[in-house]
Amino acid sequence: MKTKKIKSILPVFAILLAIGFAFGTEAEAFLNTGFIEGPNGPIEVQVDCESEIQDACLFLGQQVYADEDYETPLTKSRP
Repeated sequence: MKTKKIKSILPVFAILLAIGFAFGTEAEAFLNTGFIEGPNGPIEVQVDCESEIQDACLFLGQQVYADEDYETPLTKSRP
């Protein structure tokens, strides 16, 4: 009797677990943090630079850098 009860509850538990994990991800987890040149210094921005083309990452037409000193340009990386 116990195994019959467990066999009927296990699929329901698996579905609830899958739904919970689906809503548990954050959209910001897929964004890269970079810096652009602002009028009073560096401005931190969140960008999505995932692409199949190795190219410069831009935000509002400005090059995005990985550091606040504008030394390392942030590039689109291959997945």
